[in-house]
Amino acid sequence: MSQTHDSTAHLLREHPAVRLLRKDSAPLIITFFKNTFHEARKAQFGSRELTTRLTDLLFVINDSGQGADNDTRYPRPAREYLETWTDENFLRQFYERDADEATFELTAAGEQALQWFAELGKSEFVGAESRLRQVFEQIRQLAENTTEDVDARRQQLLERRAAIDTQLAALDRGELATLGETGIRERLQDIEETSRRLLYDFRTIEDNFRRLNARARQELMAHHASRGDALTTIFDGRAEILDSDQGRTFRGFWEFLMDERRRDEQEAYLQQIFDLPGLAERRATSFLPRMESALVDAGNRVNRTTDRLVEQLRRFVQTRAYADNQRITSLISDIEKLAGEVKTDPPKQHRFTTIAGLANINLPMDRSLYEPPARLDLTGNRPVAGDADAVVTDALFEQEYVDVRELKDRIKKLLRNRRQISLGEIAEAIPPRRGLTELIAYFGIATQYETKNRAVISAGREETIAYATPHGERVATFPETLFLNE
Repeated sequence: MSQTHDSTAHLLREHPAVRLLRKDSAPLIITFFKNTFHEARKAQFGSRELTTRLTDLLFVINDSGQGADNDTRYPRPAREYLETWTDENFLRQFYERDADEATFELTAAGEQALQWFAELGKSEFVGAESRLRQVFEQIRQLAENTTEDVDARRQQLLERRAAIDTQLAALDRGELATLGETGIRERLQDIEETSRRLLYDFRTIEDNFRRLNARARQELMAHHASRGDALTTIFDGRAEILDSDQGRTFRGFWEFLMDERRRDEQEAYLQQIFDLPGLAERRATSFLPRMESALVDAGNRVNRTTDRLVEQLRRFVQTRAYADNQRITSLISDIEKLAGEVKTDPPKQHRFTTIAGLANINLPMDRSLYEPPARLDLTGNRPVAGDADAVVTDALFEQEYVDVRELKDRIKKLLRNRRQISLGEIAEAIPPRRGLTELIAYFGIATQYETKNRAVISAGREETIAYATPHGERVATFPETLFLNE
């Protein structure tokens, strides 16, 4: 769709990222967001910690009079600024389960404003050659993977094989072509910029689900349709997002990210890159070494947002049903009150009230005939007194007990020198001695760890785990469960 003057003006006037950059306090907002979320390498902060950080920054700015004509440039308390930025959609404030304080994180608009500002203040060179090569490579892959001409595809693969053979022959001759210092810096800069944009993509997906949640609530409040119709609309919208290009891309990205083999390969490559001369010092400031943990955390928040959407809507519909029941009770009370008032002075007309709709008539002949219940005949096998001493009660006192602390120690031990381990891998390394009860205990630990970003439970994927019992081997199916290293 082409851009019009009105739509452009509306976007510049209403988009939160543009409004942030146009505010008089934009220097404070951008400085605080960059130092707090990017430099501190944290995606979320508790209310008390974030307020303390902003209070310290306000004191430094006001005390030094940086760029201010007056002695006090920002006179309001830190908490008021945070509330204002939340109302303006620069920050998101929410409460985690069982949390005693609010949690703050950047919105997609806040992240986008920081990216724009970083582009404006960029002092490094622009890697034109690296980007041109990247564009050419993507065009080549698109052409190869979309052609339906078998001969053309074979020719393309043969050309690639010939190029690889040429490189191998050069290696046999002792000729090793490597990138120069400029080429390394070009490509490293492009990789870092692309990886940072992934975090913005995640926040955009989160915003889409939150907007769906808000729209669903408005529809439930504004319309008096049945709850079934309302929920059908809600979940159709959720399925539409999941099946959209963005939703399918996210699912593919999440599966790629959870592939341990690829993650190990990536870590080895990064180790090789930052061992190069001149790049060792850059490791401390680069986003790439912490990219994996940041993306796992961001992707996990997207998954939790989709799960929280269903839970919130369930509670909302439940509250709506309770309100409807209260309304019905109130109407019945009003009817009873009016009936009591006219009891001694009934209306004189023949028809004094009507009921909307058709009557639901139940005819007596529509009911089935009464059938007496069959009586139990005990004449043949009369009950006899039993022997209480002969009853075996050992099973009541031999219940399986699972020591949760022991299981946590196992997980911690197996995670040494590893970033993650699945529930199936734990069961393979240390076979469960108490069967299914022990596996369920592991899963319970994972649900606790997930709230602390120490585990990931993928409801859309499953893993089958075998375990031994006195009666032979059994298998159980669990959602894919990954325990993460701290």
